[in-house]
Amino acid sequence: MRYSWLHARAEARPAGAKGQGIFATSAIASGTIVTAFGGHMLDGADFARLPIEHQTHSLQVADDLFLACPAAAEDADLFNHSCDPNLGISGSVMLATMRDVAMGEELTFDYAMCDADDYDEFECECGTASCRRKVTGNDWMSPEVQSRYAGHFSTYLETRIATLHTSATSDSL
Repeated sequence: MRYSWLHARAEARPAGAKGQGIFATSAIASGTIVTAFGGHMLDGADFARLPIEHQTHSLQVADDLFLACPAAAEDADLFNHSCDPNLGISGSVMLATMRDVAMGEELTFDYAMCDADDYDEFECECGTASCRRKVTGNDWMSPEVQSRYAGHFSTYLETRIATLHTSATSDSL
């Protein structure tokens, strides 16, 4: 039984130095859901006890709640990070195209769209013009990142961002 779903127009294959990745096997229109992640929910304490490889393939869905990937890796666990992605979060556990995607293009998302914790920080080597060089659990707080990905953050982070903006507006009154 699979825990995650992957669109028929997406497949896992070698992605050079990044190892494996997910690629479009034909054109995919903007707004198309390409994956829905599954697994099991863990609080922060239980999540911290997971092997690093499971942590890095998991999603944060609330302040102290994580959707952990299954023990056996699935193709949907292979989406790579990019600071200039073509996918965004839809809801809490799905990825959707933010623009039309060409056949053969790697499908990527920016981990800043769902993570507000330091469990998956790393030196970024995506090579895009907008590369932040280091991916951290605080990247979602950047006004530039918030502007670029408005509407493409997880429900969890959209709520945190709205709360930050509400607090900032209240403080300035």
